[in-house]
Amino acid sequence: MKSVTHNVFSLGVGVYASSITRFHLPVSLLLGAWLGVSTSFAIDAVGHTKRNGRKVRSWTAHSIFTAPLWGASLGLLTIAISTKLTGVALGDELLVFSTAMGVLAGYSHLLLDSLTEGGIYLGRKRAALAHFRNSNLVLNSVFVVLGVLLALAGLGLFPLVSP
Repeated sequence: MKSVTHNVFSLGVGVYASSITRFHLPVSLLLGAWLGVSTSFAIDAVGHTKRNGRKVRSWTAHSIFTAPLWGASLGLLTIAISTKLTGVALGDELLVFSTAMGVLAGYSHLLLDSLTEGGIYLGRKRAALAHFRNSNLVLNSVFVVLGVLLALAGLGLFPLVSP
């Protein structure tokens, strides 16, 4: 999938998941959005190598075991840096929440990659749910729209289910 698709979809998942937990809502919404985008960026930055002049996914970040670790690490790092900059201890609950949101962001990234021909890694073996091209316009558009709808629903601007 395209980078923008990963970012918008992961941001939407993060904002929506944060909103349904109702845990420190303004802070959690920011954390969900930040970790969605930063985790996708980190996974793609670390998890691509060049082979024969082509960009190829590596197991170091595109595995069902390593991607959530990158997200969790970013969640922990975000809280550690925030605590250091503000001088305010943000609490263990927020630390756990941020770590969980990073894991969720890692798995949302892998969901999209599992639909493409590059697939993801189950350990060191590749697997794919489908074999679409990364540049598939319809698939990228569907997940961008879904990400936007999830973000709007998380902000209370779009009802996902009617009462």
